[in-house]
Formats: sequence, structure tokens, C-alpha cells
Amino acid sequence: MKHGNALRAARNAQAIKWAKTHTLRDLEDLVDEMAGLGEDVSDIAQLLDDLCEIDRSLQTGADTVPELEASEHAITAG
Repeated sequence: MKHGNALRAARNAQAIKWAKTHTLRDLEDLVDEMAGLGEDVSDIAQLLDDLCEIDRSLQTGADTVPELEASEHAITAG
């Protein structure tokens, strides 16, 4: 069991390192490539969908921040 846990931890560390240095587009390309090779990518595709949804929600939130900052600058300048 210890060997299996160590292997799983190593794979998780590799996945985290990969995610820190790649974009969602890179993951989408990887999913497409793996699917083209006949691999079952349903788990990864679901992860990609979830990450894209998170990204969209963060982008929506980020769009409102500059407007807030602009109004704050207007108040300070006025």
C-alpha cells in the first residue's frame, strides 16, 4: 500500500507542476490528442470543463474590478 500511495503522490506532484506551467488551451490540446489516439478522456474532459467554468467565473469577477477602481479614482480626483 505504501508504494501505491507514494506513486499516487508522485503523479499528483507531476500533475500540479504541469498545471502550474501550462494553460487551459494546453490541456484542451492534450485531451484532443489523447482522444484522437483512442484514449478514454472523459475524466480529463470533465476536469477541463470544470476549470473552464472556474476561469469564466473569475473573468466575470475580474471585469468588475477595473470599473470599481475607475470609480474610486474618479472620487479621489474629484
